Amino acid sequence: MSNNAGTLTDFPYLMQDEFVQCIERFVEQYARPLIERGVTDTNIVIRGRSAWQQYLQLRRPLLSKQNRCLNNISLSEDNAGIELEDVDPLQDIYLSESPTKDSGGYVEYHIVYSRTWRVPVVYVRAYQLDETGNMEVVLDVGRVVDLLVTDNAVRGAMAAVDFGGALGIQEHPMLGHPYLYLHPCHTAALLRAVVAPSSDDRSGVVQIGIDNYVAAWLSLVGPAVGLALPCV
Repeated sequence: MSNNAGTLTDFPYLMQDEFVQCIERFVEQYARPLIERGVTDTNIVIRGRSAWQQYLQLRRPLLSKQNRCLNNISLSEDNAGIELEDVDPLQDIYLSESPTKDSGGYVEYHIVYSRTWRVPVVYVRAYQLDETGNMEVVLDVGRVVDLLVTDNAVRGAMAAVDFGGALGIQEHPMLGHPYLYLHPCHTAALLRAVVAPSSDDRSGVVQIGIDNYVAAWLSLVGPAVGLALPCV
C-alpha cells in the first residue's frame, strides 16, 4: 500500500466530513476503473440524503469458493440517497439486476460512520434462495460466516480467537432494519498497528489518510465477513 495525500485530523479516528471524503475517494479509486471496463455484476454506491447520513454500499452476488474477490463492481453516484426499491432499473444502467435463481442470492455490505467510535462500521445482510424459491434474509452469524467466509485459513483464525463473538445483530442506524454487524471496538487499535513501525527505520511505515483509509480498514476487517478489496 503506497503513501497517500489527504491528512486526517486525528488518525485513526475520523470526523464525519472526513468519512464522507474517504468513501468518495474509495469510489473513485476502485469503482470507476471497473465501470470503464464495463464490469457491472455488482455495485458500489454512496447512499444517504445528506452528508451526515451518507454511507457506502457494496452489493454483489454470493460467490463461489473459487472467486472471493469483488471483481465485478459498478457505480452510480446519481443513486446516492435512493433506496433500491425506489430505483427504476430501466433508468439506471449501472445498477445490477437482481440475482437470478442460478446465483443463489446476494450480499450487501454497508460501511457506516459511527459517531460513538468515530470509525467505520460494516453492516452485512445476506440473501439466499430458500427451498421454495423465495429470497430470505440470513442473519444467523454461523450461516452468514459459512456463506461469506470461504477461505479456510481465515475461518481457522477466526475460530482460534472466537472472532465470531465480534459479530452481532443490530438495527441499521440509517435504515432501521436488523443487520449483522462487526463491532468496532478494536478498529482503532487495528489501524494503529498498520502504521506502527516494524523497526527504528520509519521509511517503510504506511501513511494512511483520506486516499487509502477505507482500503486499509477493509484489508483488516473485511476477511471476517468475506469482503475483499476490489480487483482493479
